[in-house]
Amino acid sequence: MLIKKIIIKTILLYQKTISPDHGLFFKHKYPFGCCCFYPTCSEYAKIVLKKYSLIKAFSLIAKRAFKCNPFTKPTIDIPIK
Repeated sequence: MLIKKIIIKTILLYQKTISPDHGLFFKHKYPFGCCCFYPTCSEYAKIVLKKYSLIKAFSLIAKRAFKCNPFTKPTIDIPIK
């Protein structure tokens, strides 16, 4: 559980600083966000880390990261299982 908390804190730090969708430094360049998914990949990572085991969460995060490309149709992707 400590590893999950550290990873989630790292994601929060990323979101508050350099994330183009959430961050302090680049939010002005993307006022409407730049992620084609809802929730954003970092928010999705936080959700699955809180909900699933570390191995399952990493597999879901990796699957989501591989889907992230300019040719992907914008979707709502919330882990419900």
